[in-house]
Amino acid sequence: MPPNTPPDLNIRPRILYQVAKAAWEGTLFERKGEICHLLQREFADKATRRLVANQIRIAMGLEPNNSEEVINEYDAEALMGMGSEPVVIANPEACENCHSSSCEKACPLGAITRDELGRPSIDRTKCANDGYCISACQFGALADKSQFVPLINLLRQNSHKVYASVAPAFAGQFGSEVTAGKLRSALLKLGFNEMVETALYADLITIKEAFEYDDKVKGEHDFLITSCCCPIWIKLIENKFPDLMGHISPSVSPMIASGRVIKELEPEAKVVFIGPCVAKKSEAQLPELKGAIDFVLTFQELATIFEAAAINPSEEPDEENPLASWGGRIYARTGGVSAAVGTTLEKLIPRRAELFNPIKADGIPDCTKLLEEIRAGKREFNFIEGMACKGGCVGGPGRLLPPEEGTKQVNDYGNAAPAHTPVENPQIYSTLTKLGHYNGMPTMTGTSKMAAILARKLASVPK
Repeated sequence: MPPNTPPDLNIRPRILYQVAKAAWEGTLFERKGEICHLLQREFADKATRRLVANQIRIAMGLEPNNSEEVINEYDAEALMGMGSEPVVIANPEACENCHSSSCEKACPLGAITRDELGRPSIDRTKCANDGYCISACQFGALADKSQFVPLINLLRQNSHKVYASVAPAFAGQFGSEVTAGKLRSALLKLGFNEMVETALYADLITIKEAFEYDDKVKGEHDFLITSCCCPIWIKLIENKFPDLMGHISPSVSPMIASGRVIKELEPEAKVVFIGPCVAKKSEAQLPELKGAIDFVLTFQELATIFEAAAINPSEEPDEENPLASWGGRIYARTGGVSAAVGTTLEKLIPRRAELFNPIKADGIPDCTKLLEEIRAGKREFNFIEGMACKGGCVGGPGRLLPPEEGTKQVNDYGNAAPAHTPVENPQIYSTLTKLGHYNGMPTMTGTSKMAAILARKLASVPK
C-alpha cells in the first residue's frame, strides 16, 4: 500500500453478506453479536466496535446509533417493514481516518458538507438519494439502508404471494450467460412466486405517455416533461425548477405501475422491485406512491442474497416468461423513453408523431443545464426526458456492470423482444383485459380506471 494511503474500512460488502446469510438461515438475532465480533477482530486496528455495529445496523435497514449494541428494544418494529427515510445515511465515525473529499465531489447537488471534525453531514433538503456518494466512499461511511432482512423473513414465512418486478437494466448484470429465464428460476428458488418484467409496465406507461403528449402538447410553445423512470430527475425539478412542475406528465414510473397493477389484480400480494437505483427506495416511500411497492433491492443486494443462499443464477434452468416489448426494455438506457414513446405515437396517433420532437438529458449536470435552458425559453423540443445517472438506469449505483456494457446488454435484450412496440405486445392486451378493458386500448388519460392506476396522484379508482 502506498505511503499515506488511508486504510480500507469499507467492510459493507462483507457485512451485507453476513447479515443476508444469517437472515436466510433464520439465525440473525442469535448471530448479531458473533458477526460484530468477527469483523471487529479483523479490523481491530482500524475500526471501533461501534463503527462495526453501526455498519451492521445499516445493513439491516436501521439508523446508526451511539451504542455498541447492534439491536435494541426499539428496533423490532423497524425490522418488520420496508424501512424509513432517509435512505442514504452517514456513519460519521468511519470518516476519522479519511482525508478525502471524494464524497463531496461525487454529489452533484452539493448535499454533503463536513463539520469542524471532518465528519460528513447530509443536507436532506438537497439530497436526492441518488447514491453517487456511496460509490465514492472508500470507508463505508455513507450507505443506503438495506431492506432485505424483512424481505427474507417474508420469503421464509411463505405467508403471501411475492412478485419480483425486475428492472430491464438487469440484462447482463448477473453474468452474460444469465438470461431472463435463468434469473426467473433463481428468484423462484429463492422463494418468489413469480418474476415479472418491470418493462411490461413500462409498456403501459409508454402508451399513457403517448396519450398524455397528444392531450397536452397542442401548440409550438407546449412541451411535456416525462416523469418516467427517474425519481432524481423529478426531485431536481421540484427542488430547483418548481416553475416547470406544471409540464411534468402525471404518469407514475414503471416500478410504481408494476406494483399498482399487480395489487389491483391480487390485493394481498407483495411486490419487490429489483434494479440498479438507490433512489427507488425513497420513491417507494413517497406519500402519494406508498403502498405500491413493499421492498426495493439493488442488483448488488440481490447478488449478495443469491450468494448467501448458495444460488447461482447461471446454473438455473432457462425458463423465461417473456412479457415486454422492445420499447419497454430500452427504458433502462438514456434515450429509451423517448424512443419508445415516439414509435408508439406512430402506431397510436400517426398524425401527432410527425410533430414529436424529443430531447434527452444524460446525468444530473446535463439535466440541470437543460432545465435552465427551458426556463430561459431556449427550446425547440416538446418531449423532455431526463436521466440522472450517466447512461440512464444502467448507470445506477446499485449496478454490477459498467454503464457502457449495461447499455449494450439492454439493447441486445430489447432487440430480442417478441414485439417491437407496446401496441404490438399481446401481453398488454391480456393485462388490460384482466383489468376490465375488453374493447381495445383505453386512452389512459382523464378519469378512467387505467388513468387512475397509472397516475402519480392516485385518486379513488373508478369501478
